[in-house]
Amino acid sequence: MEFKEELEHILSEIGLENPDLEIEETPEGRVGGFIISESFLGISQIERQNMLWDKLDKILDEEKRLKIIGLLTMTPVEAEEADAG
Repeated sequence: MEFKEELEHILSEIGLENPDLEIEETPEGRVGGFIISESFLGISQIERQNMLWDKLDKILDEEKRLKIIGLLTMTPVEAEEADAG
């Protein structure tokens, strides 16, 4: 399993409400993208990132964590606003 698919599987299993994942992979095998979920409603971006990385740190080893360029956490409304703008 490629790391992109592994990460998508992990993100879909960590308890987020209806996650919509938009993950891209570079030719070098690094990944990054968007995680859109109702779970982020009313939570600051810092708290979202802390929540996400607390879970990923427990699941992924350092080598795999270093393959992640960045993961932006958004609510569905924020994603719609970004698409409209």
